[in-house]
Amino acid sequence: MNMRWLGIVFAATGLWQVTAFAVDTVVTSSEQVRGRITQMSPQEVTVETAAGPKKVPVNQIIRITFDAEPSALGTARSNVETSRFEDALTALDRITADSLRRPEIAQDVEFYRAFARGKIALGGTGSPQEAGAAMVNFLASAPNSFHYWDACRMIAELLIAVKSYDKAVEYFAKIAEAPWPEYQVEGLQKSGWTYILAGKFSEAEAAFDKALAVSLSGDDSPKLLATIGKARTLVQKGQAEDAIASLQPILERPDLTENSEVMGRLYGTLGAAYRKADRIKDAVIAFLHVDLLYFRHAPSHIDALRNLAELWPQLQHPERAAEAVDVLKEQYKVNISGG
Repeated sequence: MNMRWLGIVFAATGLWQVTAFAVDTVVTSSEQVRGRITQMSPQEVTVETAAGPKKVPVNQIIRITFDAEPSALGTARSNVETSRFEDALTALDRITADSLRRPEIAQDVEFYRAFARGKIALGGTGSPQEAGAAMVNFLASAPNSFHYWDACRMIAELLIAVKSYDKAVEYFAKIAEAPWPEYQVEGLQKSGWTYILAGKFSEAEAAFDKALAVSLSGDDSPKLLATIGKARTLVQKGQAEDAIASLQPILERPDLTENSEVMGRLYGTLGAAYRKADRIKDAVIAFLHVDLLYFRHAPSHIDALRNLAELWPQLQHPERAAEAVDVLKEQYKVNISGG
């Protein structure tokens, strides 16, 4: 094959320009963009492709793999995506400094190490303070990383774990400043739930109202969480029946039954409303929905168990209260006294 014919083949397949430089791959929900990453920010990643530069919004990115990255990084990335966080750390520990040939690769290693440590700490093993410090250090060293938003989420969750609620709200507020409506609603409604943990119900209500005012298309889960949060503030104000009524349309949606966060928050708020209205049996049934069906959302599960520990004795079941206390202690490292 002569050089002229080789050029025609490469031009036809789009490979001539791509092979002139290293190939990175940006995976979104709809495509794979291949080329050389030339710029990165929390908002978008620019890829020099065979057809020219292409800007990919960060909110569409699922993952990025870099040319010449060590294979252990790919392994760690896959482990994180499948919630195998200890395995991810093991893989990352195999990576040597001399294999980090580009700053972006070194940043990815630092991010996934901090992220895995954070998830492990949130699961009850390890130090939330140390994991949080690692992620803060990552943000300081790589402020333009496309991982910026995930780093903010993780820091906020770790701050909640150590009951530093005001600081957690600061990081959720950063997410609320993102250019995409779904991120704005997420940051606002999560700020609202964090304010509730802090006992700041007026601030929580204001955050939920702002979230509900944002126009959002597609998945409406973030706004449903704001609606549920708003109902939780009504309970605090003594408007339990109004709160229950506002939640009925969500209860009637069969498409939400697999969403542990929405359903966990929903039944937890119903339980709080029933308890406020002195409907103890109804409250226990609502909290049992969380305990038995929607326990995968840890904050809702912890709240439900706390309530069950207090309510079961009123129904003459102190042994059930003791079971709730045991789960809190063994699974979540939360110590309370039942009854």
